[in-house]
Amino acid sequence: MKPMREKMDWFSLWCEDKESIIATMRKNMADDLAVGYNPNGMCIMRQRVMIEDYQKQFDHEMEMFKYWDMPKVQHWCHIDLKKRGAIS
Repeated sequence: MKPMREKMDWFSLWCEDKESIIATMRKNMADDLAVGYNPNGMCIMRQRVMIEDYQKQFDHEMEMFKYWDMPKVQHWCHIDLKKRGAIS
């Protein structure tokens, strides 16, 4: 019997986590705009940069996975989830 860690689809969980973070960042910015934050103010500009940077990093990581075999991708995703505190 395989240990639980090997049965998990860490890649899918990792993708869902990253996409959820991006969606939350976008919703937070939209909520700030809805309550009157200046769309050209520093707070919103910083949020835009943070979202863009996070999206670029996600895209870069997805791009590097193209060259890896699935066990390596699964392992990397598992380690990254742990490192970021998404799982214990």
